[in-house]
Amino acid sequence: MRQTYNLEWASKDLGQDSRVALGNVYGGGNVEIVVGSTASSGQESYLHIFRYKGQTYNQLAKMSLGKNNTNWIGCHDIDKDGIDEIVIGCSDGIHIYKIRGGKLVRIAKSVDVKGAVICIAIADIDKDGKYEVIAVVKGKPRIYIFRFEKDLTLWKSETIEQQVYCVAAGDTDNDGYPEIVVKSHGQRGCIINVLCYKGGKRHEKWRSHISDAGKAFLAVDDFDLDGKAEIVLDCTDGKVRVMQYDGSKYRTFWDSPKHSQGVQNVAIFDIDGDGYKELIVVCLSEVYIYSWKAGRIILEWTQTVPNGAFCIAAGELNHKGFGEIVVGTVYGYIYVFEARRDKQRGKLWMDKVQAIIQDTVTIPDGKPDAARGVEAKAKFFVDEVRVIHDKVIVDGTVKAKVLYVAALPSQPVHFFEATFPFLEFIHLHGAKHGMQAFVYFNVEHISVDVVSPRRIKITILFEMVVKLVPFYDDHHHKDHFDKDHFHKDHFDKDHHKDYYHKDYDDHYHKDYWKWK
Repeated sequence: MRQTYNLEWASKDLGQDSRVALGNVYGGGNVEIVVGSTASSGQESYLHIFRYKGQTYNQLAKMSLGKNNTNWIGCHDIDKDGIDEIVIGCSDGIHIYKIRGGKLVRIAKSVDVKGAVICIAIADIDKDGKYEVIAVVKGKPRIYIFRFEKDLTLWKSETIEQQVYCVAAGDTDNDGYPEIVVKSHGQRGCIINVLCYKGGKRHEKWRSHISDAGKAFLAVDDFDLDGKAEIVLDCTDGKVRVMQYDGSKYRTFWDSPKHSQGVQNVAIFDIDGDGYKELIVVCLSEVYIYSWKAGRIILEWTQTVPNGAFCIAAGELNHKGFGEIVVGTVYGYIYVFEARRDKQRGKLWMDKVQAIIQDTVTIPDGKPDAARGVEAKAKFFVDEVRVIHDKVIVDGTVKAKVLYVAALPSQPVHFFEATFPFLEFIHLHGAKHGMQAFVYFNVEHISVDVVSPRRIKITILFEMVVKLVPFYDDHHHKDHFDKDHFHKDHFDKDHHKDYYHKDYDDHYHKDYWKWK
């Protein structure tokens, strides 16, 4: 059976277990995507850096980590020079990397811990003006606190009694001192310890056994912007829990609905640019966005992602005033997508995805065999857009013009046309049957590969944007979003740019660039 659609958004295969982080690692105010992978059998792991430029994501750097697995990755300006360092929890400790002279350079490595570092938190816990790096080593009942001054120096090794799973840090009580929050093994569930280091000495602020706590993740962030950071953790029944400090203890403020799959990780960021943070939850094949409104947390949006998602980060990547969501997967792919809402109307949702469609086409009779592919041009034609509950389905056809070098002594260049179907869908929370959804495409890259003398594989990286419009009685809005008007004129031609490697002499294919 012909494979007409293969979902591989934003990146190629970067290696097993691709963990993601965001940071300003080159300086200049740009936010880059940083990806660390795990070494599969007989292979190496790698560190990658990507930046949004020219309507897509470009790789700026790649470095081998050898056999060192990336168990945790984050970006933080540890030396306070205005540029983020990349901090990695590896198989043999903590590694810190920095961009110097345009290249990735390792500037520090821990030598005081033995074993795989699986979780890290970074904060100035004693308010001495310097950041501490707090690490968890797999299977160990302790946390390791390092200080960074040109290198990593072990400051404290603190016993926690039980095997530690996760660590995070933040000012949970608004006293100006970040607390260290530790999640460790419990007979059933987990134990949460909140530790304070005022004056450089350990004080146990709070400790509690939580019978339904999971061991997947722990986050500390000021979700509701009240000056006190919340503690966010996973539960064994597929829920996410948010805990707050009430002046004497930490209490459960909110439990999420039960998710159909186990929760893998969370990120907290203002995704829609409204000045309030959202809680972004990733499960194996779903992403959920919750917002804090009028003292309540409500579900705003869901997105289906390819199976295997386990890591998430959120930040502003393209300088448009909105946040993007970056998902890492166990299969080595990373996905970038965004959720948008029109503030004036309140209910106009927009979603954008990058995806890859592949098909193998046959060279028509009368055309010579192919020696190698040169390039192709493609356009998307929408046959049907269906809006159902929380989902928009787009069905259509891709028309491609393929340029190739013939397998003849003179190697002339020939082209032919091919068409093949595509089917894409997007989850848009709040979509209902009867709503209008408008679609446009941007072809970002096309490659052509000869698989046999008569068959060529076409791979198209494209971006699809869907706008969902709720019901309106206003005649002006109805006319403005008329189907023909939208598809023909609503977007200017620059939105429909096709990808070109270079221009060729008209002598070879005068009609190649001309659409009938």
